[in-house]
Amino acid sequence: MPDSLMIDFAKPIPLFPLAACALLPHATVPLHIFEPRYRQMTREALDSTGLIAMAVLKSPRSKHQNQSNPPLREHVCVGYVVRHEKLHDGRYNILLQGVCRAKIVREVEHQPYRLALLEPTELGTPMEIDLGEERARLEALLSDPLLKQLAAVSAIHQWLSREVPTAALVDLVILSLCQDPEQRYAMLAEANVEARADWLERYLRQVRRTLEMAQRLGPAVSEDGFPLN
Repeated sequence: MPDSLMIDFAKPIPLFPLAACALLPHATVPLHIFEPRYRQMTREALDSTGLIAMAVLKSPRSKHQNQSNPPLREHVCVGYVVRHEKLHDGRYNILLQGVCRAKIVREVEHQPYRLALLEPTELGTPMEIDLGEERARLEALLSDPLLKQLAAVSAIHQWLSREVPTAALVDLVILSLCQDPEQRYAMLAEANVEARADWLERYLRQVRRTLEMAQRLGPAVSEDGFPLN
C-alpha cells in the first residue's frame, strides 16, 4: 500500500462523495459499489493507482437530489483499495484503507465520475518519542475499567501494541468511537496529530464522566448512543 510520499499529487484522483466522513488514515471501510459511474470509477482505479479519495458533501443529500455534482467540503481522505471483489453484474465490494489527509485544490472536468487535484495536509508525523506523553495518557484512559465496559473500547485493545504508531492509534480510535459527523470531519481536517490526540483525550474523559453518572442514576443511553447498562 502506498504512503502519502508515494502518491503523485500532480495527477487528479477520483472522488467518492458521501454524506459524512467515513474514513480516516490508517482505518479501513468496506464499500459496496453499485452506481454505474462509481463502478467505472472503481474499475479504472483498480487498473491504475488503486487510489480513491473519500469526500464529504457540504449539505445533506436530500438538498441536492437533482444535482449530479453537489458541492463538497474541502478536506478528503485518500484511500487505497486493499481488497476487492467484482460481482457478476459489475458491482464491486471493496475494502478501502485510508492513506493520508488531503484537501481539494480544484476539480477537473470529467465524466461520469468526479476527479480532483489534491494536496496533502499532513506534511510529516512527529517521531514517536515526541508523542510519548500523549500515548501514555491515551493508553491509560483506554485501559480504564469503566471505559472498557464499552464493547468498542474493548475491541480497541488490539491496537495498543507498540507496533501501531500513535498517529494511527488516534485515528483508529476516533473513527471507532466517535459517531458525530461534524466531530469526525473536524478530525479529518485537523492536520496536527498532537491536536487530534488532545481532542481524543478530552472526548474519552467526557465519555467516562457520562458512564460514571449513568452508574449512579441507573441504566440509560448516552448522547453519543453508548449503551450504559
